[in-house]
Amino acid sequence: MKRVIGLALVGLMAACVQAQSLTKKDNVPEKSKGFVEDFDAAKKEAAALKQPIFAFFTGSDWCGWCKKLTGEVLETKEFKKFAADNLILFEADFPHEKKQSSKVKQQNQALAAKYKVSGFPTVFLLDAEGNELGQTGYQAGGGEAYVKSLKAMLEKAGVKTADKPAAAKALSPYEKMKAEKAAKASAAGEKK
Repeated sequence: MKRVIGLALVGLMAACVQAQSLTKKDNVPEKSKGFVEDFDAAKKEAAALKQPIFAFFTGSDWCGWCKKLTGEVLETKEFKKFAADNLILFEADFPHEKKQSSKVKQQNQALAAKYKVSGFPTVFLLDAEGNELGQTGYQAGGGEAYVKSLKAMLEKAGVKTADKPAAAKALSPYEKMKAEKAAKASAAGEKK
């Protein structure tokens, strides 16, 4: 009897381990929410998720055009949805008043030199290795027009974008029951 129980426990543990391995994701990191300030982390995330980097060079606390781009585009629902589905957001900020670590300051200065940033705001679309796919800055017209421009730039660079539909609302138990009844009634009607 002890032998049977022991074998059953071993079998149960093996089944649990197998089920757990089937439900794990393939070590794909969860996407960052909003802008990150670590360029290496942005590149790693871009490689893992196979998405381009939206590199925003800004003077967040002093640059008027940067503030306009942020308010008129980056904070719109159209841009946020497109970015959530298609972009890794990276910000290289050059503030006058806002505090930054020396590591971030050095990184941002090196990146501005590498990409020859000559004014703010400047936006680069980059691949996971940091190669330039496109460049832009402030554009009037709001989030929808800006997203259209980004899509065209990415398409020209050979990068496909995703227009994922909004997640469907979960049905309440009552709605679920009504849908099941309707499906059964429809199936019964087709049998006649």
